[in-house]
Amino acid sequence: MSTIQFQQVVVPEGLIDLGVGQPNNAILPRDYIRRAAELQFNDSSEFLQYGAEWGDGYHRVALGEFLTQAYGTHVDPEQLFSTNGNSQALEMLCTVLTKPGDVVLVEEPTYFLAFQMFRDHGLEIRGMPMDHDGVVVDAFIEQASAVRAAGKRVAFAYVIPAFQNPTGVTLSAQRRRDLVDAAAEHDVLVVADEVYHLLHTAAGEMPPPMSAFVDQGPILSIGTFSKILAPGMRLGWIHGSVDRLAALADSGLILSGGGLNPVSSSLATAMMRNGWQHEYVEWLRATFARRSSVMVDALRQHMPGWVEFDVPQGGYFVWLRLPDGVDGRELRERAKECGVDLRHGSLFSPTGACANHLRLSYAFYDDADIAEGVARLGQALH
Repeated sequence: MSTIQFQQVVVPEGLIDLGVGQPNNAILPRDYIRRAAELQFNDSSEFLQYGAEWGDGYHRVALGEFLTQAYGTHVDPEQLFSTNGNSQALEMLCTVLTKPGDVVLVEEPTYFLAFQMFRDHGLEIRGMPMDHDGVVVDAFIEQASAVRAAGKRVAFAYVIPAFQNPTGVTLSAQRRRDLVDAAAEHDVLVVADEVYHLLHTAAGEMPPPMSAFVDQGPILSIGTFSKILAPGMRLGWIHGSVDRLAALADSGLILSGGGLNPVSSSLATAMMRNGWQHEYVEWLRATFARRSSVMVDALRQHMPGWVEFDVPQGGYFVWLRLPDGVDGRELRERAKECGVDLRHGSLFSPTGACANHLRLSYAFYDDADIAEGVARLGQALH
């Protein structure tokens, strides 16, 4: 008999899965969303209809105001397009902007679940190396030139500029400007997945979001409420020039079904208008700052001396570097025998590189489970 599954991630009893890259149920804002629903359902029923193609107008205005305050750069609501989260945004961009045989450039390593979407559309995936300042822009230029010389087309470059998944690296301010200039010069669209930008936990200023450059080069910035409100909202946005977004509004999906997720849009609008979204993001930052500190302290206590990592400045992840020749896939199996799971590095590479790396997440568990999970991992590595 098959088992009905009620949510995407189900962790076996007794296992601590430090690979899960999502918030746990305990920190999801039920009370905020309940209050937002009471307000909206008492006010109107318009959001129960098919929605406007670009997304509900009230929502786009509220989102523009919220992002302008949160980013510190102006976001024009007319340049926002509502989506069902970042995954659906990527899927729509692939559907509208690519054809089989096109090339998509990605950071190496990068978000591994994007690979399946790209391959579903027959796209060739090519990696670009990174360093502590983010993707290497010279490598972007070299790859774009090589693809063009081979008679192929770069559909777009996909980057995660802030607290990158899996490395935690943030693209420096200078690199952002260099990437925008290079993209404009070589006519390559850059799709910036800014899912973690608002989740900085360290002191100091963030570089401007790639969203700030949509009028200066071929940039689309995608964001989501999955990380700053709740994954089940299935709600996000694309920020870009009006002419680029118009192609999405003319797609069969939108013309048939209308704008995406008007009910969730209405709830998020109430969250933003009443200041609750800002309050919740601030609370999330404090929560993840504490959890990341717990993980770092536990790693320093339990990891062998040959394990290296950088202290996270935001986002969800810690990227462990092991000596050359160590197989992260084998270590993952050994770790599970000790009651802890993780994600091995080769998952995040289109070429299977990074085998001697491990990704841990502090988003899903509370302090005690994080500390215990790292202790179990230390036992497996020792």
